[in-house]
Amino acid sequence: MNKKWIVGLGLGVGGLLLVGGGLVATGYWADRQMGGGGLDALAQTQARAQRTADLNTRFPFQPPAAGKVLKLDEARLETYLAVREATVPAYQVLEKESLEYIQTHGKELDRGGRRALLQAASASMRMVGKAQAVLLQNLEAQRMSPLEFHRLTAVVYPPPPAAPDAGVAAVSQASDPANIAQLEAQLAALTPRLEDPKLTEAERLQLEQRRAGLRKYITQLELSSGKDVKDANAALLTKHAARVAKVANPMFDELLTKSLEAGTARLPTP
Repeated sequence: MNKKWIVGLGLGVGGLLLVGGGLVATGYWADRQMGGGGLDALAQTQARAQRTADLNTRFPFQPPAAGKVLKLDEARLETYLAVREATVPAYQVLEKESLEYIQTHGKELDRGGRRALLQAASASMRMVGKAQAVLLQNLEAQRMSPLEFHRLTAVVYPPPPAAPDAGVAAVSQASDPANIAQLEAQLAALTPRLEDPKLTEAERLQLEQRRAGLRKYITQLELSSGKDVKDANAALLTKHAARVAKVANPMFDELLTKSLEAGTARLPTP
């Protein structure tokens, strides 16, 4: 079996989403199918959700306005990385336990029986829950909210850009880097023209006004696109590149961060 399926869909997010709301709908039938641990796992999931909300309240974080880029603060970036570093051992335990579970119950899961899948989902909730509890504990120790942690993750480990739909042309924005570069080329081309001794005063004045206008427009576009913030973030991330790379793990974020506030799906009915 593929390791990503084992740790991710099989024993992580998939199990968490499957079980979360379904126990409310199917009650003790599902709990029995899970070996009697389903309702307890659900209660612990709800407790972690409440703790997440409490930490967001205790350590408030104000994200940037919609469409704006979050500017990294070096002290908070170091705190963020400290949380990840302290939580990695718990995630490694989750990987180890989930692989052991598959080695023991893989044949039953391959057959696709409802009871085996429900028991795997229950095991998933327990395994992921232990690691999430460590993450919440480390966040509290560092006085950081889950919301801030999640927003910093999006900046430090941005998702890859989505591929455009086939046949749909990309929309060009005024602040696209290519357009800004084109304007900068126009600005650079004005310099040799201004050095021409044959220019009349009127022509020189006109070119200087155009140069000033281009400079102002380029600055406005860079500010609106967040270029200054992105450049500052890139410099800071380069400075801490070794630590950032050492704790980079998409499945860590998928299982431990996103699923804290994930929605729930219904279980199959008996």
